[in-house]
Parts: sequence; C-alpha cells; structure tokens
Amino acid sequence: MTACDFGRSFATFVTEGRGNNARIQVEAICDLVGPEGETRYVLVASCKAEDTYAADDLFRLPNYDFCALFSQSEYCIIRAGLPLTAVWRDSGLNADRFEEVRIDLVERPARPCADARAVVEATLRNEPLVGITELLGDEGEVCARLHYPIKTMNVNDLRSIYQIDTGPLALPDLDRQVELEVERLDLAFIAWNAADVAEFIIQRPTQIAHSDSCVAHYREVRKCAARNQVLAPAG
Repeated sequence: MTACDFGRSFATFVTEGRGNNARIQVEAICDLVGPEGETRYVLVASCKAEDTYAADDLFRLPNYDFCALFSQSEYCIIRAGLPLTAVWRDSGLNADRFEEVRIDLVERPARPCADARAVVEATLRNEPLVGITELLGDEGEVCARLHYPIKTMNVNDLRSIYQIDTGPLALPDLDRQVELEVERLDLAFIAWNAADVAEFIIQRPTQIAHSDSCVAHYREVRKCAARNQVLAPAG
C-alpha cells in the first residue's frame, strides 16, 4: 500500500509567456468517483496576494489568501478575503489560462494502522500520518476519496482513543449544479474519531457587520457517511 508524500508533492502552473513558474506544495487530494472512473484534483497550499518580481512593495493591499485546485484539465482559483462584490472563485480549463499545469505527486510505501492502539502508538512515536476518507452515497457506493496529511492528532494513550482535526482539504458537494467538476469543491477542515462518519466545517465568505467587507470563515458543518483510515508512510 502507498500514501502520498505531501512534503515532496507539488503542482506547478506556468503563466502566459512563461512569465512565472509557480510551484506550490500539494495540501490535499480529492478523487471524484463516477460511472466513468475517477478524476483527481489537488488542493495547493495558500499564499498571500503578491506582486511577483516587483522591485518593491511585494505584498498587495488590500491583501487576500490565494490558493487553487487543479486537475489535469481544470482549475479553480480561490481568493479568500476580498469584498463580497469581488470574484472569490475563478474556474476554467487549464489550456485557456496557463501555458502548462503540472501535478507531481510522490508516493511512498505505507502501512495501515490496524486499530486505535496502532494509531495512538504511531502518533506518540511522531510518525507522519496520512488520512484517507471515502465519502459514501445512499447505496454505500464510494463517491469521493480524500487524501490528506494529518497535521493535528489528539490521542489518549490510557484509553486508546484518538480524534483527527486537520485541513484544509477539498470537499465535494455532489448535489451542486456545475459546468465544470472542479466547481463542486469547497475548502473544509475534517474531524473524525470513528471509522464510519466524518464531520466537515466548510469555508464560506462571511460579511463583516453592515459592510461589503468579509472574511473567509469556516462556519457550515456537514456530516457524511464515510470510511476512514490512517496510514503511516515508511521512512
């Protein structure tokens, strides 16, 4: 069995005229599963709005968080923290915006943690851990598969119990009507302490008082039937 080595996995987008090769670490993976197979999307880490290669004043004001989702053919750029009147999400086909998009994922051998005691022991040994959550449909079929590094792990070694709380990751809304599949994906954090259910808190633009200003706030909770697993990559 293998797991993604997120510390060595990157997506790179090349802007028009090869003005910039932006290499960004992969934060999480979402495989959408359908009748015709699986489509893989990666979420890249957030950065702050910048004026790339400027001589001075590198950070833009007003500033915002920049992150993106990519498949081999689609993208969605998320600019969190802009006014409500601005465009937070910009999606389309890679070929229409970029000269090139590369997704380079590194896999390494991994062992599944067989039970709660194994998870607790791996945590207390400071082993890197990767979570896999399969989201299930009404008939128990797998609709999506989420892969993510477990950055925050709570364990109780006396009771052999644990709880994951980590993110961000890409969470699909399979009921949303969209033109591109990437538009189904939202930013979320995940929490779970049982093998068969996962809870998510989802990012939404949130207005500040009586103004056009807003923040990217995690405020919508969703509970999903799931199959959860913890993997311990080797090395």
